[in-house]
Amino acid sequence: MKEVLRIEGLHKSFAELEVLKGIDLSVDKGETVVLLGASGSGKSTLLRCVNFMEIPTSGRIHLEGKAIGSARNGRIAYGERELTQLRSRVGMVFQHFNLFPHMTALENVMEGPRTVLKCDASECRRRGEKYLDKVGLGWKADAYPAQLSGGQQQRIAIARALAMEPEIMLFDEATSALDPELVGEVLETMKELAEEGMTMLIVTHELGFAYTVADKVLFLSEGSILEQGTPAEVLTYPRQDATKNFLRGHNMFRLPEPQID
Repeated sequence: MKEVLRIEGLHKSFAELEVLKGIDLSVDKGETVVLLGASGSGKSTLLRCVNFMEIPTSGRIHLEGKAIGSARNGRIAYGERELTQLRSRVGMVFQHFNLFPHMTALENVMEGPRTVLKCDASECRRRGEKYLDKVGLGWKADAYPAQLSGGQQQRIAIARALAMEPEIMLFDEATSALDPELVGEVLETMKELAEEGMTMLIVTHELGFAYTVADKVLFLSEGSILEQGTPAEVLTYPRQDATKNFLRGHNMFRLPEPQID
């Protein structure tokens, strides 16, 4: 498989607080990787370093085989133009939707291609309509965010990220701000993306989703990857005590029922 993302020795500190303590991770094209861990384990910080919303303290990030930044005087320097180009190739969906309230659903999805990629009007509209249809909301093209449910707003946010046609999608607790009855429609959209071969790095506490959709599950603890493997290995046969304790606190997780012919 072609490697899309490689992280080597990633550290991130905020003043004296070391949040990430040497993360090594590889994500192949079409792979869905789920990050689990307790609050404060470094999951969201890791995602924010991947798209450089946070600048790593040390370590290297490679996208499509190319290292981001250049070594200067023993440190890695990042140019703003380089980071802007990178962010257009790495889609990110946040816990909160952050849609522009004065724009329709279609206008929200078109905005990135228009302002960042400088696409012409016809291409922006083509992308907008295509990705609204992909998340099942083409019929809401003219609706404003206030007229949409939370689940619909999050699916619009996913369409907005997809419209940039990124190499990898990052999801940071994309369902945690939703009412329980709306979670399923967003997870179903993410599942469809995985089935279509979108490369994804996902932070979530939805363990059933992780079990059925992920190719690889990583458990983070205190800024390090404590355990990783297939969903079955990590979720049903964890080796580390911290992983076992975390899963014990999420006892809503159940293995799929066996199919009986």
